[in-house]
Amino acid sequence: MLRFIHQFHIRFRHTLRSSFRFFIYFVAFFLAALAYWVSENFGAPPLEQVLYHLQFGLDGLVDTDTALIHSFVQTCLVWPIGLALLIVLIDTAIALFLSQNHQHYFLAQMAGKLNLRLLKGTYWVIGHRAPAYMLVAGIIYFSMQFSILAFIHHQFGKDYFSAHYVYPEKVEIQAKAPKNLVLIYVESLENAYRDNALFGQNLLAKLDALGGESFNQYRQAPGTGWTIAGITATQCGLPLKSVSLYDGNGVGENIKSFLPRAVCLGDILHEFGYYNVYMGSDALPFSGKGKFFQDHHYDEVYGREELKGRLSKQQMNYWGLYDDTLLKHAKTKLAQLHATKKRYSFVLTTIDTHGPDGYYSNTCIKQGVHDFSGIVQCTSGNVAEFVQWMKKRGYLKNTQVVIMGDHLAMENPVFEKIDTIKQRHIYNQFISRRPIQKNRDEVLHFDMYPTIIEFLGFEIIGGRLGLGYSAISNNVPAPSDSYEEMEENLLNSSEQYLDLWKPKETP
Repeated sequence: MLRFIHQFHIRFRHTLRSSFRFFIYFVAFFLAALAYWVSENFGAPPLEQVLYHLQFGLDGLVDTDTALIHSFVQTCLVWPIGLALLIVLIDTAIALFLSQNHQHYFLAQMAGKLNLRLLKGTYWVIGHRAPAYMLVAGIIYFSMQFSILAFIHHQFGKDYFSAHYVYPEKVEIQAKAPKNLVLIYVESLENAYRDNALFGQNLLAKLDALGGESFNQYRQAPGTGWTIAGITATQCGLPLKSVSLYDGNGVGENIKSFLPRAVCLGDILHEFGYYNVYMGSDALPFSGKGKFFQDHHYDEVYGREELKGRLSKQQMNYWGLYDDTLLKHAKTKLAQLHATKKRYSFVLTTIDTHGPDGYYSNTCIKQGVHDFSGIVQCTSGNVAEFVQWMKKRGYLKNTQVVIMGDHLAMENPVFEKIDTIKQRHIYNQFISRRPIQKNRDEVLHFDMYPTIIEFLGFEIIGGRLGLGYSAISNNVPAPSDSYEEMEENLLNSSEQYLDLWKPKETP
């Protein structure tokens, strides 16, 4: 009986030890695999971006790209589990071998050749500590990939946001000769695609031919490097960052509204009688995009589920509608808006140039597109054709058009080319019957907020809203802070920023 208990105790101890080592190996491999998977699909996002998406839950992601989910499961779960299990099995076999009585003939022969004592010593030094080594290596790689040190700095640095944010509701805005707005965010579109040296031609030539005015030094600020962040920054004049570490009442899906105390583009236009519409290819729940538009006075909000109807599989990609199909819907809606004779704003977001591989619409396939560069060129042609269609119908007589990338490109098949450019800039173009008069050429996402409003025919007294400075005002002061200071401190903890996420008080 005692022998049985002793053997059971030994087996239980080995099982417990193996399970613990398996868990440590899995965590180490998972952290490394997660960092690798994110870099392959999204570039190198900071931890703030990852936490931001987690605070809105995973509903939108699960409903978005099945291929993305499949690659996550394979890379971040299957491989780490398999590798951890393999190492633990090998480790257990070695441990059992070394613990056996080496008087057994076979083991004795092996011991004579391999020096059993040396093997035991080596195993004790390396084998027992291997999980810890692996875990430390995984944590280091993960930390480097997600800029953990910068994230820690943001928790203790000075409050940059409070020192520079201008509340839009406290600024006087006057309507001079307001016009309609069509604002098109083209996924990951940047000036690098115009570089003949990199691509052998200007991939954005058809957009350039529209003849608008551009800010050639449109830089990407912290907290603006993904789609909803770029939209929020250009429409509200502030960055996006996670609030889940600071406000326990605002964690995850408990966030019922999107920056409810921030006054954004839709809110201002609504006050001046505009009818606001948003239309995008992907699912509205992803990253809180639907919440943003619905909570900031957009009267109609369309995403993948609202638009797909009876579309065939050839008209849909993993994220949603192909750009050519989206723009067909947009033409129908724009014609309806224009027919009302009322002021409107119409915001579109495209998807075909999304990394890591892009998406081939039927229009692009018919044009012979077979690589990512071709997708970029085809997409720019599709957007340019949409604007030309507006021009032919006479819409530009009372409608201003803004075309811009939502952010710089992330990981894609030509990323190594564009990443060779020392300072990359986001593509933008302002199209109107009367050219704008720029007061400078270097702008950030935040500057687009007051700039777009004045582009429509309003005057902002002082030329500032949020963190933005209008780039077409005659009386706007030059930005008082450097880009380097903003890059270092903008995402620091700020009570004033958190207040914008708190629910409005009911009367």
